[in-house]
Amino acid sequence: MNALNREVALMERAQLANNIFSYFNDLGGEIDWRALTTPLDVHVTEKGQYLFQQGDSAKRLYFLHSGLVRYVSVSDQGKEFTQTFAQAPRIIGSTRAMVTGSPVLFGIQALEDCVISSYDWAEFYQQMRHDNAFLECYLHFLESIFIAKEERESTFVKDSAERRYLNFCQAYPTLKERISQQYIASYIGITPVALSRIRQQLKLSNQG
Repeated sequence: MNALNREVALMERAQLANNIFSYFNDLGGEIDWRALTTPLDVHVTEKGQYLFQQGDSAKRLYFLHSGLVRYVSVSDQGKEFTQTFAQAPRIIGSTRAMVTGSPVLFGIQALEDCVISSYDWAEFYQQMRHDNAFLECYLHFLESIFIAKEERESTFVKDSAERRYLNFCQAYPTLKERISQQYIASYIGITPVALSRIRQQLKLSNQG
């Protein structure tokens, strides 16, 4: 048994469920979780592996308990684009795939060993939709996603590559040394060579 599987073995499912409950409760209010009876699945995703890949079915609500992932989409020409990064603890996955049952438009790749759990979304929502506190908390979560998406789209329109890199450093202050330059470069829409040049310039000016 490797270290990650040992970590999962030490975590009881009740503890994993409580992590999810606490995350939702912190978004806005005390939710009555007694209505939730759908089973919890546990996913051990090692560094470099995918939780799911672009085109897969992902009709589940996933929760990242430990580790770091990136959302990655691939063009028809095979070029990768990193959409975002997610650090534990937080909800991850595809709202579109959950709600519509459509194949996902991106994959989720582990950049570190990850412990992830999930619920079937249709069952989860059917059981929790009558709880107003849950609906309020989930609304706050969706609002945060849309705000981040709007800000990211804006920076690609009006900001330079250097400013996009500085925005990345501000949004993810602990990640620039944990993530490869290749992934950071694809996140801000430039080549690794261009990113190396920007980092060197910022280092000389004491900004990076």
